[in-house]
Amino acid sequence: MKLLPRDHYLWLALPVFLIVVAEMLIFAGEMKAAMIVHALNVVLLVSISLYNENKIFAILMLLPLFRLLNAAMPVFFNLTLYSYPLVYAPMFFPIYLIMKEGILSRSEAGITFKGFWFYLPLAVSLGFALGWGEYAVLRPGMLLPALDLKSIIILCITMIFFVGVVEEFVFRSALQTMLEARLGPIAGLLISSIIFGIMHSGYRLPQEIAYVFFAGLVFGLLFWLSRSLPVISLAHGFTNISLFLVAPFDQSMLVYCIGVPGLIFILCAAICKRKPHPGGINGGSDGGSESISEGGKA
Repeated sequence: MKLLPRDHYLWLALPVFLIVVAEMLIFAGEMKAAMIVHALNVVLLVSISLYNENKIFAILMLLPLFRLLNAAMPVFFNLTLYSYPLVYAPMFFPIYLIMKEGILSRSEAGITFKGFWFYLPLAVSLGFALGWGEYAVLRPGMLLPALDLKSIIILCITMIFFVGVVEEFVFRSALQTMLEARLGPIAGLLISSIIFGIMHSGYRLPQEIAYVFFAGLVFGLLFWLSRSLPVISLAHGFTNISLFLVAPFDQSMLVYCIGVPGLIFILCAAICKRKPHPGGINGGSDGGSESISEGGKA
């Protein structure tokens, strides 16, 4: 694995530092100043990318771009269920460009269903558990216009296919993968999780930033295990379903929502351990085993 040359570390640290500064301004309630810093950061990253072919800068550009799109989006609904697709849908375009230009391969991004059914119960269990923990921090109400089947289905689709897919692609598939290849696996996991926590500064609660950092570590470790974007998107989606639906409605249900899929995963893992498959759960060819660095991912 090739690490960044020394002169590249400064160029990597500078945009990350500007992201942190902008998010701390949001934490302090200085939204206008924060957007200026994020906009300058986008300009900086574009300029660096013109003279430097290192793909990490294109990935870092997703972070200030996401925040700027978030702030620029007209708010027709005051943080209701229907506001989330408006905020997250525009991010599918830069994600598409990243994949189209080959900045990430499908295997690097985890766009695979290998091992999906094996890790599915673990993703569900972890998601409900993390959402329950975050509920203890935020204590939000139910994010539903009405407690009916239609609203529940819309909530699940929104949290998994918009929030889950976009955030996990940005922070795990893209950012963590690139940082792992350039700084090493531990540094990649820690830095991406720290940035993930800081990017939740809008709540203006230090305990929320700390908790989301912890959640980022869990999602990152799950990505290590599965190397599957669908798996971690589900885990993230169920975290928000737990946070905005199940926990506000009836916390006692979460014991079963966490325990049952958790036991299913333990049972499946025990069976698979007794009957090992050639190549493991995620073994075999994937049609796209390219790696960012010549030595492969850590």
